[in-house]
Amino acid sequence: MLNKKILLMAVIIVMSMGCRSLATIAETEGSRNFPAEISVGDIVHVATGEKITFSQLADSLDGARIVYVGEIHSNMESHDVQMQVLKEFYKRYGDNIAIGMEMFKRPHQDVLDKWTVGEISEKDLLSSTDWWHEWGFDYNLYKDILDFTRDNKIPVVALNITRGFQKIISENGLEGLSKEERESLPEIDTEDFYHRRYLERIMKGHGDTDMSDAFERFYLVQCVWEDVMADSISRYLSSPEGKDKKLLVFIGGGHIIYHFGVPKRVFRRNHLPYRTIATYELRDLKPEDEHPLFAKDIPLQPADYVRVIKLHKPEKKVMLGVVITDVRDEKEEKEDKVVIESVLKDSPAGKAELQAGDIILSMDDESVSGVYDVIHHVSKKKAGDTCLIEISREGTKIFIEVTFFELKGHGNK
Repeated sequence: MLNKKILLMAVIIVMSMGCRSLATIAETEGSRNFPAEISVGDIVHVATGEKITFSQLADSLDGARIVYVGEIHSNMESHDVQMQVLKEFYKRYGDNIAIGMEMFKRPHQDVLDKWTVGEISEKDLLSSTDWWHEWGFDYNLYKDILDFTRDNKIPVVALNITRGFQKIISENGLEGLSKEERESLPEIDTEDFYHRRYLERIMKGHGDTDMSDAFERFYLVQCVWEDVMADSISRYLSSPEGKDKKLLVFIGGGHIIYHFGVPKRVFRRNHLPYRTIATYELRDLKPEDEHPLFAKDIPLQPADYVRVIKLHKPEKKVMLGVVITDVRDEKEEKEDKVVIESVLKDSPAGKAELQAGDIILSMDDESVSGVYDVIHHVSKKKAGDTCLIEISREGTKIFIEVTFFELKGHGNK
């Protein structure tokens, strides 16, 4: 009897310790192995906390069918990491690879196919995929990657849904979609406990949150977004074109952190081995600060590997300083004309005396046939650069030289 009482007391004590330690584990165990001292360029194997070389990282990719490299969209160094992995992938596996990209939308797959085989120009790629509306980040961040895919004829797989699709779901839920649109969607998982908790943190900060309608709409869009990308990846790898290929996926870091975004949804579909590489911006942390990679209430590993990069400082962009629109002469069935609707007074356009009503014909001898052409041309400029703009003003052609400079508080059109 005494032994039974002692055993019962031991069980109670262990259970009590377990209740305490479970909460503690969620708050402390996640980052236990992660090095306290890290520097830009370090690669950390998260499970062990060991720092490794890029060569060692590359060797570990041999056993994976899918490799995800999570990016920080606006950080060029994050894209340099992607480029390094892409070159290594191509060196090791040659033509047996493909690239999946969150940045492109599924309806534009035919455009990407033409890009890969060199049938269209960079300008056509960006205008046909509506890059500035559908993605919006500076194309120069991705240029080296896409040039490499074209030069080596590496297939690029569009993963994402369009902004219009997202907007409908955000405003009206899945019920707002047409029957055909709903049928085009894969099964959507909205039941992942830690995934929901992670997105609560993003939308409403740390701690308990109110399950508002706004969050539920946001969460539904996120789940649709990630399940569609997972579906795109799985479909490609099971298709005749992708059946034997290794897939390198370039995607926002938030979609792969803790594995529960896209990687888990893909694995549920095909059970193929994969690796995740997160890029982490090095920052100064106080002892009491929560580590950005290890949420206290999410007891999961953020990635298989973490590559440490510099903290991004936003670059100052130049702008032309105009509001422009496409106008089409339906009677004469001519190409669109780009008309200036208004000019910001103290902008480069204002200083050069461009006027409302001017029609932009060319920029630096490159013809302009749409608003996108102007945006793309300006995006390549920096402070101090000039641009020779040909305009039509009341039927008279005029050449005006514009000098670009930084203009705070405005966009870069």
